[in-house]
Amino acid sequence: MYKKILLLVAAAGISASVFAEKITQGFEDKAVLKKMEIEGDAVLAADQKHGGESALYVPAKATAVLRFGSENKYGSAVIWVYDSCINNKTSTPNKAWKGPYFGLINSDDDKVVLFPCWSKNIKPLDYALCFTAENQWYDKWHSAIKRPEAGWRKFTFSFPDDKNLSIVADEDKASLEVDMKKEFFKKGANGVCFGGGEDLGAKNEKFYFDDLEIDLKDAAK
Repeated sequence: MYKKILLLVAAAGISASVFAEKITQGFEDKAVLKKMEIEGDAVLAADQKHGGESALYVPAKATAVLRFGSENKYGSAVIWVYDSCINNKTSTPNKAWKGPYFGLINSDDDKVVLFPCWSKNIKPLDYALCFTAENQWYDKWHSAIKRPEAGWRKFTFSFPDDKNLSIVADEDKASLEVDMKKEFFKKGANGVCFGGGEDLGAKNEKFYFDDLEIDLKDAAK
């Protein structure tokens, strides 16, 4: 299921119109895969789902991008994420590792994503935050958003203008005001992105994504 709704908002005293766009995606129809930019073996899978009968599964070394337009816009994106929590505080890799990621992408293919990783500074029991530009991953920060146990969680990425970017997990249970290097992402977004991370064999994390809710706006001109 893929729905796009355009709304025209008008009010007295406002000389310019503001358009709002709402996009929902439940990953129920395989036709959505043809609309996505996919590398590797991303599929719709029925073994985990938040709503309906299937969800998007992106295995290790695979990536998937769902664009909501060619132009960057501001707004918010809700992503329901199933995290297998395999590599957590009781089981850690023995070398540096980047796990599955999810987040926003813009027309330059710059990203802001959350993902579990393992390094000397960040343990995989929490999510790390990263900005990318020109296919380079710029640093990794400890986000303080926990990975308590396997299951579905709601992540809301808000990008209302060129000065603000925030991520909230499970409503108000854990939030992140993103001030660091937000210049990489100040122009807005035109899609959501998913990656399967690096392969750890039997310890590879399994992430699924479902029930996207994307609200977009254009700045009044």
